[in-house]
Amino acid sequence: MLDNSYVPLFVGGFLAYICLMIFVGWFSTRGKNSGSNFLTGGANLGFFLIFCTVGATMIGTGSSMGAISNGYNGGWAGAIYGLGACTGILSMLLFVNIRKKNFLTMSEEAQYYYGGKKIVRQVMGFMMFVIEIVWLGNHMNGGSRYLAYITGLDDVICKIITVLAFAVYVFIGGYLAVVVTDAVQFCIIVVGFLAIAIKAIPAAGGYANIAATFTAAGKPGAMGFYGLGEYGVMAAIALVLSTYMGVIGTPTHRTRIYTAADENVAKKAFLGQGVLLFFWSFITAIIGMSAFTIATANGDTLASADYAFSYMATNVLGPVLGLLLMISGLSATMSSGDSDAISGITILLTDVYPSITGKKVKEEDYPRLSRIALVVTLVVAFLITLLVNDVITYIQSVVGSLLPGVAVCMFMGRLWKRANWQGGLAAIGSGTLFGVIFLLVPSVASWVNTNLGGAAVPATIISLVCGVIVTLITPEDNTPEEERLKAVFDAREGK
Repeated sequence: MLDNSYVPLFVGGFLAYICLMIFVGWFSTRGKNSGSNFLTGGANLGFFLIFCTVGATMIGTGSSMGAISNGYNGGWAGAIYGLGACTGILSMLLFVNIRKKNFLTMSEEAQYYYGGKKIVRQVMGFMMFVIEIVWLGNHMNGGSRYLAYITGLDDVICKIITVLAFAVYVFIGGYLAVVVTDAVQFCIIVVGFLAIAIKAIPAAGGYANIAATFTAAGKPGAMGFYGLGEYGVMAAIALVLSTYMGVIGTPTHRTRIYTAADENVAKKAFLGQGVLLFFWSFITAIIGMSAFTIATANGDTLASADYAFSYMATNVLGPVLGLLLMISGLSATMSSGDSDAISGITILLTDVYPSITGKKVKEEDYPRLSRIALVVTLVVAFLITLLVNDVITYIQSVVGSLLPGVAVCMFMGRLWKRANWQGGLAAIGSGTLFGVIFLLVPSVASWVNTNLGGAAVPATIISLVCGVIVTLITPEDNTPEEERLKAVFDAREGK
C-alpha cells in the first residue's frame, strides 16, 4: 500500500474517471439502445470503434497484470502472453467471413457449422456463458489488485468496487456504451503504458543493469529468448496455448465480427490489432523487468508480482502523475470486463433463454431483461473470483482447462468440411471433462503443471483427438446451407 496521503488523490481521480465513463456511455447511446440494439449497438460499427474495442479488451487484465508480472518474475517471459494474444487475434481472420450471415452469438455460428443441429447451439450456449463468467472473474481479480495496492482495502471489497465501476455504464447504455467507452479507455491505456515504458529502462539504470540484476538474482535465463531459460519451454507453450485458445474460444471476439459494419471492417481491425499486440507484448515485458530491477535496488519486496505495474506507475513517474496513470491500468481491466459482461448477457438472452423457454425475448423486453441478466452474471463471476486470485495462474488454470474444447470445436467446424455435430460435441465434452478433472483433482493438476506446464496442452490434444475420431466413425453431415441457416434463425425465435 502507498503512503496514505496519496490515497485521496487516487480515489478522487478514480471516481472522476468513472463518472466520465458513465457520462460518455449515456451520451453516446441516447435513443440508440432500444430493443435488441441494446445488445448489438445497431450491428453497424465502423473500423475505429471495432479496432479500439478489440485493443481495449486484449490489452486488458492479462496484459496489464499477468504479462507485466511475468516480466517481473521472468524478464522477457513477460512477452509470452502477448505472443499468444497476437496469434489468437490474427487467427480470428479465419472467421470474419461469417459476418455476412448476420449471427448474434458464437452459439449460432457453431450451430451453422454443425448442420443446424439445435443441440450444438444449446451446449455451446451453456459453455459460452460459463466462459464469459470465467473471464469476468479474471478482470475482477485484476482490477481489485490495483485498488488493493493503492488503498490497502480487503481483496473482496476491492473486487466489489471493480465490478460496480464498469457495470454501471454497461447497465445504462448496453453494447454501444461498451464500445464507445472502450475507445476512450484504449487511448488512455496506450498513453499511460507508453509513458511508463519510455521511462522504465532509464529509471532502472539501463538495460545492462537490468540484465545484471536478473543474473545476480539467479535468473540469467530471464534475459534470453522470451525468457525461456527462466520460465521453462513447456510452461511457455502452455501459456501461449491458453491465451490463444482463450481468444478463439471466447464469445467477446466473435461479437466484434457480428457487430462490425461488414467483413472488411472486422478484417482490418483484427489485422491491425494483431500486429499491434505483437509489439505491445515487449512493452509489458520491459515494464515488468524494470520494476524488478528498481524494486531490487530500493530493497522493496512486492506482496505479489501482480503489483508490478502499480509499483512502476507510482515509483517511476512520481506519486501524482503515477497515481493518475494508475487509472490506465484500471482502464485495462474495466475495458475487458465490460466487453465480457455484454457478451455474457447476449448469450443468456439469445441462446440460453430461448432454449429453456421455447420463446424469443420480446423486442421491448431486451433492455430490462439484459439489465437483470447483467446483475446475475456479475454476481456469479464474483463468486468464482473467491477461488483464484493470481491473474496468470487464473489464465493458465481456469482458462487453459475450460476453453480448448470449445476452440477446437470452432476450428473443426470452420476448417473441416467432414466435421459433424457428434464430433463437435465430442471435442467440447472431452476437453471440458479433462478441464474439470484438472481443476478438481489436485494430484492431476500437480502432475500436469509439473510435466506439461499447464492444462492447455493436454486439453487441446484430448479435444482434437476425440473430435476427429468421433467425426470419422459417425455419418457425414450433408445438410444444405439453406437448411442450416433456417435452423439457426428458427432457434433464435425459440422454435
